[in-house]
Amino acid sequence: MCYWVGTKKVRQEILRRFNEGPQDEIAQLFYEVFIANNQLEFKEHYVAIGKGKPTLTTLIKEEGNLQFRNMQWTLPYSYVDSKTGQTITRELQNSTCERVFFQHKDQIFSKRCLIPIDGYFEYYHFKGDTYPYYIYPRQGGIFYAGGIWEQNLNHDTGEVAETFSIITTPPNPLVAKIHNNPKAPNGPRMLLLIEPENALTYLNENLKTNDIKSLFLPYSEQNMQAHTVLRFQRKENLQFLNTPIVLEYCEYPELVA
Repeated sequence: MCYWVGTKKVRQEILRRFNEGPQDEIAQLFYEVFIANNQLEFKEHYVAIGKGKPTLTTLIKEEGNLQFRNMQWTLPYSYVDSKTGQTITRELQNSTCERVFFQHKDQIFSKRCLIPIDGYFEYYHFKGDTYPYYIYPRQGGIFYAGGIWEQNLNHDTGEVAETFSIITTPPNPLVAKIHNNPKAPNGPRMLLLIEPENALTYLNENLKTNDIKSLFLPYSEQNMQAHTVLRFQRKENLQFLNTPIVLEYCEYPELVA
């Protein structure tokens, strides 16, 4: 669930916002980092597949400074198995908003991040088959996916890697109809999408528990839309994975019959 996002249109949209209102703090920073000074490469993907651990461009605030960072999409989570006493480590692409305060109690308070995306992909289950949907802003623009991040030291190489996980919430009615996987362990979910006017609030380093929880809301279905797309993960369609074709409407007669 929620393991596929797109970022190909982000640059164009944020530059549009910069040209319309350079007082936009995020758009201003984007222009300075990626355009004026070419300090960082913005990571563009038609489809970034979470389980492949792609690198995505994220937005953070550290010691009062708003910054863009390129990070790997996966976040290690370790816990002790109560039966065996062994430490088990899992890599999480997504983290549920209900568990994030005890699974990632340090990161949720001090290391929250936003991932600017065009939209994301979810699978609809129908009569034993699956159909990918592309979910994106209704009036154009981008989504800010809310996540957490951390720095991990590789003890073998001495290198420090920055990684992140995207938080999920219960779905709005539109996404609930699409994400209907009967085997999903947490039921229907959707990415935590932060309203643009709340983006800088989400990154505020002084937020308390209730402040953060107040932002864990399903994104308004009135502000998003969705359509079916090509089954881009099938072998015969892999050639289209990094092309605009994966964003285009693809009709499945069995779904409209």
